[in-house]
Amino acid sequence: MYYFIGIIILFLSFISIFKIEIKRSGIILILICAALYIISSIRFNIGTDYPYYYLFFESVKPLSFHPNYSFPSNYMEPMFMYVVAILKYLFDSPIFFFSFWSFISIIFFWIGIKRESENYILSLFILYCIFYHHYFFNTIRQGVVMGIFIYSLTHIINRQTYKVLIISLLSSLIHSSGLFIFLAYIVSFISFKSRISYIILLIASIGIWKSGLGENIFTSIALLFQDIIPNLYMYVKVFFYDHNIVQISQRLLLIIPLIYFYPTLSDDEKFKKLFSIYFFGTVIYFSFGFFGLFITRINMFFRILEIILIPILYEKLKSRNQKILVQFCITIWCFTIMSWLLYKDAYYPFKSIFSIF
Repeated sequence: MYYFIGIIILFLSFISIFKIEIKRSGIILILICAALYIISSIRFNIGTDYPYYYLFFESVKPLSFHPNYSFPSNYMEPMFMYVVAILKYLFDSPIFFFSFWSFISIIFFWIGIKRESENYILSLFILYCIFYHHYFFNTIRQGVVMGIFIYSLTHIINRQTYKVLIISLLSSLIHSSGLFIFLAYIVSFISFKSRISYIILLIASIGIWKSGLGENIFTSIALLFQDIIPNLYMYVKVFFYDHNIVQISQRLLLIIPLIYFYPTLSDDEKFKKLFSIYFFGTVIYFSFGFFGLFITRINMFFRILEIILIPILYEKLKSRNQKILVQFCITIWCFTIMSWLLYKDAYYPFKSIFSIF
């Protein structure tokens, strides 16, 4: 089922090479987004965090103004908990709970892609294969905030500081990673004219990781602020895990073409600003490579920009043969990454709510 959906989107993407009018078809965008929403809504016990969110919803009491009312967890962000409590008051159904958050996520992605993508179908293909299953099925709160991030790109590009700040603060009440939205806005002001500068920074970030300097810096910060953020030092112990060669190769294969074509692509202000954010995420990813598992989770927030940046690069290609070749490479990459679903009991085989009736 997973690959079937991917093949349908891929087929439409291939057709768009010859029928260019469909690459930004609003109808196709809505239909694919609707399909992704339905799949996410009807799943049952799919995703490693599904049981956790299911039990959380079951434990939440319907919203009440009784003085003794309380939430069952202190680890969830306040807006998320209040929204769940309201949902529980209206519809005491876990199915509706998962459906609601899937709808919120896909709406933000839909708006963001419609506003900023040069090729809707290619954006959706990358979103589906690389990000969808993990952030719609698993880390739900972060998935919502990543959708809000894509939605906020228009305001970041247009330098609408107060709007970005408000969006960042509000989304942080759903998941703390929402604060990265404003950080991304700040980073978007930083850019370099020369490709050499980016290459030097990339090499330096790898050097910081391999020399152990990144580990020393992070550990020192964790110890310094352990009274303020007590879980920070615990994260160092729990998530201590080096990047492997496959992860490193994937990141380099993605960032190098963007750096190579940077002189041409940077004529587009949108690309320049978004690439600055994406590159910053890559530097963080390599600098703290010793802390692989945790840094990967943070870095995925910035990696979501691939659904916008790769189509920008793709649309600069002049000939059909070039586009076919690039689509072939993207397909190999996406389907290879997506293959992990087949080896996870929490995802495969796909189970729907209809199987429990």
